[in-house]
Amino acid sequence: MKYIVATARAPFSHDRIDGKDVVKQNAGGVASSLRRLMNDSGGTWVCWGDGSSDSYYQEEKVDGYHVSRVLLGSHEKRGFYDDFSNGTLWPLFHYFREKIKTEDRAFDTYVTVNRKFAEKIAKHADRETVIWIHDYQLSMVPGMIRKMLPDSFIVMTWHIPWVAGEFFSILPQAREILESLTSSNMITFHTDIFVRNFLETQEQLLGSAWTIRNKVLAIPLGIDDKYYGAWNLSETRRRSNPKRKTIFSIDRLDYTKGLKNRVLAIEHLLSRHPDLKGKFNYVMLVTPSRTTVSDYIAMKRELEMNIGRVNGRFSDLDWAPILYMYRKVSDNVLKNHYRFSDIAFITPLIDGLNLVAKEFAAASEEGILILSKFAGASSDLRSAIIVNPYDIKEMADSLYRALNMDPEERKSRLADMKAVVRRKNSAWWLSRIEKEISKRRPGETNKPKPTGN
Repeated sequence: MKYIVATARAPFSHDRIDGKDVVKQNAGGVASSLRRLMNDSGGTWVCWGDGSSDSYYQEEKVDGYHVSRVLLGSHEKRGFYDDFSNGTLWPLFHYFREKIKTEDRAFDTYVTVNRKFAEKIAKHADRETVIWIHDYQLSMVPGMIRKMLPDSFIVMTWHIPWVAGEFFSILPQAREILESLTSSNMITFHTDIFVRNFLETQEQLLGSAWTIRNKVLAIPLGIDDKYYGAWNLSETRRRSNPKRKTIFSIDRLDYTKGLKNRVLAIEHLLSRHPDLKGKFNYVMLVTPSRTTVSDYIAMKRELEMNIGRVNGRFSDLDWAPILYMYRKVSDNVLKNHYRFSDIAFITPLIDGLNLVAKEFAAASEEGILILSKFAGASSDLRSAIIVNPYDIKEMADSLYRALNMDPEERKSRLADMKAVVRRKNSAWWLSRIEKEISKRRPGETNKPKPTGN
């Protein structure tokens, strides 16, 4: 099967560092899975060339497939990515009403950039090509492709949550985006809840969802479980103080991650159980994000003030409850944390999936996972301790439970999660997508008709 894959982020970029062009890999789970697909099947990967030297590599061949980059000016980048994708769609699809910005100019630029992607895709497509478009940054591309190439087979995979229909209707451009998405032959989400929300949105805005029900599917993304499960012991050492249990989390700095609530849960835990002083460390790793945006600067400041307050309240000369690190880490360091942490504390306020939870389950030796019920991964990882990330007391109680859990129960829960992650890994995800495509392609019948907007 021949593919054109379209993503906002590139599989890798070219950056100018110290006078030399350096290749920087995109290490995300989506990119890793799609690289496997493209290595096996060939085809073209259409993406945004946002590296400082990508303009010199607009078209290139690598590992058996073609990379075709869309280049954007600073005005296009700001309107498409900063203002509409991250300023409008991201808060909308995470239920942050007060953060949603609605500006016609931003949407106009977003449409212009989506058209650039669509034109690039059309340039490389033929009748046999499966066009696989990814995520909210490219929501207008399916409808544009349907008009350019009426007989094309289009798959749309949505990696973030899909909200309830009445909330989605806040967006002035809701109808245009929905019409574009439903012109796809197949639409996939990570959970059944997101599928139901999408179908209800169709009912509310465009009429009966009966005609699209069979092409909207829940197929959760998996990870490379062998990569996270394999280990070279020469590359790492056990944590420095084995008498203290380790609670661990890693998140991008973002208001959807519930970072402050975790700090408050640690405070509540120590307030109720002062005997736990000195018995654990919470290693809170936060990776930089949107470092020049004022809201994110303020968010970081508030988080660090709360960490300082809690540490100041409970620390002594030999111990602090929260070990906070604001930086990126290598894969080996991350795998070390996964492998040897006693507890992973993964409690986003809402998340389309959350691959960290699956990575921890694959890599951990004997850890237990505390997971938000609003993370998509909770649909599969049911042996985790599932919590409401808005309930500080419940999170604190879950930490206490995990810190005191019987070793046999920990072992059983982890084994169940490992089995799920192994069964629904990245290879399974690709196989399921391809199987569903094959069921829908024979005879090229029942093509959706172009929709107006």
